[in-house]
Amino acid sequence: MQVPDQVEIDEAGDAVLSAGQAAGLLGVALPAFLADLRAGIVYSVVERGEGTDAGTLRLTLRRRGTERRLVVEAATGRVMSAE
Repeated sequence: MQVPDQVEIDEAGDAVLSAGQAAGLLGVALPAFLADLRAGIVYSVVERGEGTDAGTLRLTLRRRGTERRLVVEAATGRVMSAE
């Protein structure tokens, strides 16, 4: 698993991973990741932190039997934790 140090935060305040970052995080080669993405078997969810987690985003990626989560600072995109 390759954990990025930073992710992009777009104008709407959403976190954006490149295909290469997502593939690395899931531990799969980019061509296989892209094929699975086109086949509709890669899923992602972004959740905004509330209460004590305000100011963070949690990104969850799922592909086949693999799931990875990143928690990032919503303002900067700095990756705070990965699992």
